[in-house]
Amino acid sequence: MDEDEQFNVSAPWSWNARHFVERGCPRTGGAEFLLYSDTRVAGDLEVTCHPYVITNCLGIPQSGRLAPVLALYLDDHFPKFDVQPMDKTDTDGWLNLTLDDEIACLFSLVAGMRLRSGGRVRNFKEGAPRGTPEFYGHHAPDWTATERPIYPTPQQVSMESLDGWMDRYFALGRSDAVTLVRAARQYRDALWVADTDPELAWLFLVSALEIIAGREALRDAVPSDLLRQELPDLAAQLLEAGGEVHLATVASQLVPIVRATARFMTCVEKYLPTPPPVRPEEYAQVDWDWQTLKKRVNQVYGYRSARLHGGVPFPSPLCQVPMLSGAALDERPSFVAAAAGNSAWLAKDLPMHLHTFGYIVRGCLMRWWQTSSPRCQR
Repeated sequence: MDEDEQFNVSAPWSWNARHFVERGCPRTGGAEFLLYSDTRVAGDLEVTCHPYVITNCLGIPQSGRLAPVLALYLDDHFPKFDVQPMDKTDTDGWLNLTLDDEIACLFSLVAGMRLRSGGRVRNFKEGAPRGTPEFYGHHAPDWTATERPIYPTPQQVSMESLDGWMDRYFALGRSDAVTLVRAARQYRDALWVADTDPELAWLFLVSALEIIAGREALRDAVPSDLLRQELPDLAAQLLEAGGEVHLATVASQLVPIVRATARFMTCVEKYLPTPPPVRPEEYAQVDWDWQTLKKRVNQVYGYRSARLHGGVPFPSPLCQVPMLSGAALDERPSFVAAAAGNSAWLAKDLPMHLHTFGYIVRGCLMRWWQTSSPRCQR
């Protein structure tokens, strides 16, 4: 394998699939996978983005149950190569996802829907144009529905809304592709558990934004230079102890966590989406002016840190089903105060509901995705 192919071993498998085609690797077969959701997909039956074809299965989820709504076909052009070199620990591209579930995470983000792969259902080997059914590794994903969702997702999305985004994915560089899939997975997993474990969903959503905020901090920057800027005394000590190599090694580990809150808030401000198109009554809305909104976002980040580092649970009202005010669910708790168990919270300490923060997170991720692949215009 040449150096370029070796480098891309650390890229998402779903991203590699296109780039191996572009390198002229011959087709070795194909596979088809089923993607499950509780959201129905309507519209055109097929979206093609070589080497992928995404087909509408016409599955109809009913009564809170998942159904196969999309079929994902892959033309396999992966080259033959040896196992990953094991002379050092290398987790640059570690995602712990199958190729098909990487795609499911991306489409989950694009459509704002729950989507997970059940695995391969057909294998297209050479000489078998119709493929061979293969269900031994396939299983429908587990998911628990609730009567009143904390985080409602669309009842229906269109195939048209999925078109073009795979091209944007392939236009990303390797590191940005890894970043996107990692962030999309956090968003998808947040949707998956939101109604049964809303605290975990809050953590997933904050992490999704932290992933792109961390990537923004490192984009076109040298970690050792950033450490000199943010922690000059420490950088000087590292330089004295082991020279530039030692400084660079430590900086690559420290920079992603230096000034984490500031980077998080800067990222949200930069990629903040416009307000939701359908909103509740004014008294239940979140003020979208950044000078006001940033205080609420900062509160969410604070609750997340308290949960992770101190074991302090998220406020109970932020983990409850929102009320309906007019045409939409409340964007924030609209009462003066609330109590649960031995604790109480004033309205000023309840920044927004989970679905409102999810809207912000999805909007930021989508805008980051768009601006990170400028050579592919929609």
